[in-house]
Amino acid sequence: MDALARPPAPPGAPPRSETPGRPDTSQGSKADRRAPPPVPRGTELAPGFEVIEHLNRGNRLDVYDAWSRERACRCVLKTLRPDRATEPRARRALEQEGRLLRRLTHPHLVRAYELTHASADGRPVLVLETLGGETLSHLIHRLDEGGRRLPVAEVAELGRQLASALTYLHHHGWLHLDLKPANIVAEAGRARLIDLSIARRPGRARPGMGTFEYLSPEQARGGRLTAAADVWGLGAVLYSALAGEPPYGYDETTVSDDAEEDGSESRATEPLESVYPQLVVDADPIRRYRRVPAPIASIVDACLRRETAERPPLPDVMRGLEDWLSTDGMGSRR
Repeated sequence: MDALARPPAPPGAPPRSETPGRPDTSQGSKADRRAPPPVPRGTELAPGFEVIEHLNRGNRLDVYDAWSRERACRCVLKTLRPDRATEPRARRALEQEGRLLRRLTHPHLVRAYELTHASADGRPVLVLETLGGETLSHLIHRLDEGGRRLPVAEVAELGRQLASALTYLHHHGWLHLDLKPANIVAEAGRARLIDLSIARRPGRARPGMGTFEYLSPEQARGGRLTAAADVWGLGAVLYSALAGEPPYGYDETTVSDDAEEDGSESRATEPLESVYPQLVVDADPIRRYRRVPAPIASIVDACLRRETAERPPLPDVMRGLEDWLSTDGMGSRR
């Protein structure tokens, strides 16, 4: 996986706009600019953890590069923004993510070291390992600037690894529900999911939970969610990696807040079909945008079928990718 093995930046700090699972909103809304500033460099954010740099501010979270005195290494700290610190749902979501990442260990999931609390006000602080490499989102855009795409074999291997992690999550009764290139870090041929902030048990969910371009139709519509929603998400990620863009276009006015639990009140009066194209039209076949071997194109297109019953089970997706990699894939660098 040559392209995935070439980190463009020093290990330890993901690109600022690609910090685990969050777009760079540090210069975002007026409300954000009125919020208290991030913790400055050198501050002990939590006992034993000194801030090196503020990496990113999302809608609920601040993310920091930090030094762990106990481990004598850098780590990533995720904590609630000061102005969101007293919100119960925000607190519960971060604490749940911490418990999940500490309990669920897999080669293709980021590791959580511990869940602690801020020295100043007691808000939860999730301590994660620092990853080198770059997010898949950053990699796709970097290659696109040079008129290049990831080789098909590398995308297939990426899909195999992600399918492995999803199979593990599903085995333990959890859905990821926010698969997207910004939530995947690629380093030395190894892909890892880095955000479980909206992971939940199968069951009913409100409309629009997730990120707009990568929402399955059932996530967009709301209702019962199953493992098929993550099959869709995996297909959308592979589509983006192959084509350089997601299967459905991006519109900032219709993007869901991937970190929020409170629904989408701003769109409450709009018919869902006018907001989410995946509810009414099929994704273009991947071969419309790139010459892709038929077995891989078939897998990607099948994952993106609008009806859940028509999507392949995750084990079939993983097996299809493995079969192609073991036969044609290792000699394909297109």
